[in-house]
Amino acid sequence: MTSENGSYCPRCRGLGFLITERGSKKCRCVYERFNAARYLNIPKRFEKAEVSHLRRVLDRATLEGLYDYLRSFENYHKKGVGLLFVGPPGVGKTYAAAAVLKFVYNRFGVRGYFVDTKELSVKLREGISSGSHLKYLEFLARVPVLVLDDLGNEVLTDWYRDLLVGLVSRRYNDKKTTFVTTNYYPSYLLSAPKEVTTGYRVRDKVSVADFLPQTAEKETLLDARFGSHVVSRLGEMTVPIVMKGRDKRLEGVVP
Repeated sequence: MTSENGSYCPRCRGLGFLITERGSKKCRCVYERFNAARYLNIPKRFEKAEVSHLRRVLDRATLEGLYDYLRSFENYHKKGVGLLFVGPPGVGKTYAAAAVLKFVYNRFGVRGYFVDTKELSVKLREGISSGSHLKYLEFLARVPVLVLDDLGNEVLTDWYRDLLVGLVSRRYNDKKTTFVTTNYYPSYLLSAPKEVTTGYRVRDKVSVADFLPQTAEKETLLDARFGSHVVSRLGEMTVPIVMKGRDKRLEGVVP
């Protein structure tokens, strides 16, 4: 059954019934409204995020770059190329990632899953005694589209860094699409060539570096958190969406 926002139930694929050995029966989605945001593990604060509302948080050039990506999503997805939303706190990175995750599920039927990297650390630690953390990590490695929210702001012990690095490397090798949000700039953007733009749109002829902080201290770089090897892989597996501007949470533009 299809919900009001256009998403369909993953059990019946929108048909409203299931085929069993005994015949057909109504899917339970007929009796309960399917919540796509909950299925994708999107936090309640962002469950109403929509791509159509991103003009509130993205400038025109960046928004057009994101639309270019979404129009070609199926090709990017086959190659395992996702998005890297980078910028200071409060500019709408998490909102944008949640909106895009919902969009690719509703439009293309591609399963996704949203995780906050700080909450992920807690969940993995809680699952160590039972061994469930390994099953959860395997799920995160295999899910077709994964959002890693707030990468770099978690408390990084050696143990947790190794798990995150392993997860990114696994998805890189398996060509799994990954969306990342982070306050930390990857060093490769600071030396980006002129043809690489805020939306990877060659015709803009504006360097990504023009949109980054004039003085990037070492501690503000993603490389300092995870190492240049992992950041280099993120550069291959994501298209950067550089977000700038004032804190939109304080302005009430985004949750």
